[in-house]
Formats: sequence, C-alpha cells, structure tokens
Amino acid sequence: MKELVRMNMPEDILRNIDPEDPDDMDFLLEIADLTRQLITGRKYEDINALINCTIRNGYNEAFSWIMELLQEEFGKKEDHDLAGFSCDIGRSVANFDEFAERLQIDFHVLEHDVEKVLDEHGEEQSFFNNFTYRTRYDNIFLISSENFDTKDNDYIQYRLVFRR
Repeated sequence: MKELVRMNMPEDILRNIDPEDPDDMDFLLEIADLTRQLITGRKYEDINALINCTIRNGYNEAFSWIMELLQEEFGKKEDHDLAGFSCDIGRSVANFDEFAERLQIDFHVLEHDVEKVLDEHGEEQSFFNNFTYRTRYDNIFLISSENFDTKDNDYIQYRLVFRR
C-alpha cells in the first residue's frame, strides 16, 4: 500500500485496502499515515473517499482514527481549511448503530432548517428537512437531510460537516 500512496492514486489505494484484520495495528497505522498525507496535501475529496471506504467496509476502528486525526488537525489552527469541509456519506450507512456509536451522536437536534427545491416553473418540487447533530468531536457534526417530494421518492441523505 505504501507504494500506491506515493503514486497519489486514491482510487487504487481504496481498491487495495482489504486487511485480514481491520483492527490490526499495522493497518491502522497505514490508515493514519494516509490520512495525514491527505490532510497535508489538502486532498479533501480523497479524505471523503477514505471515510466512505471505512464506513462501507465496516472498518470501524479505522473510521475512528480518521475522525480523531481530522479533529486534531482542525484544533491546530483558528482558521483552518477544514472549516466548511463536508463529507457526503450517502443514503445509507452500513451498520448505522456502530457508526452512531463511534461518533457518539447526540440525537438532540442542534439545528434544524428546511431547504425547498423548486422545479423549472418555480413551484415547490421537494424539500429537505436538515437536522444537525453534535458528535463526540468538537468540530465534526452529522447532518441528516430528509427529502420529501411530490413523486414519493423520499430518502435520507447523511453527511459529516467540519466547522467551528
């Protein structure tokens, strides 16, 4: 995996992450090293992909390490590039209970807003109920966006946001 990291090919890196034991210390140290490289290189799209890979594959300890490193990095400076970074997780979270436990989500709504989506005629086509929740990390929040539309294509979209 080290050689692929040097090549800066995150898609290949993620395709080749398949440890026998996802809690193995060597694997976790490689994930930590990769995360630090991506943070230093300001490769936020790749950080997003790495986070999603760990969630999708159930690499829960690696996910926790990445979150710790991002929170640590965020705390280093008052005005940081990570402010405003958003990690789209998608419409489903593999093993949501473990995901919520790792983040220690406080399910009391911190913020709530409604976002309307208009069609080409200016009529309301759908709306999102956006709920923001605190996590155990001071600068990392979970947002769930519940979409309701006129075509009964309802769904929930999850994302992590980083802010002060």
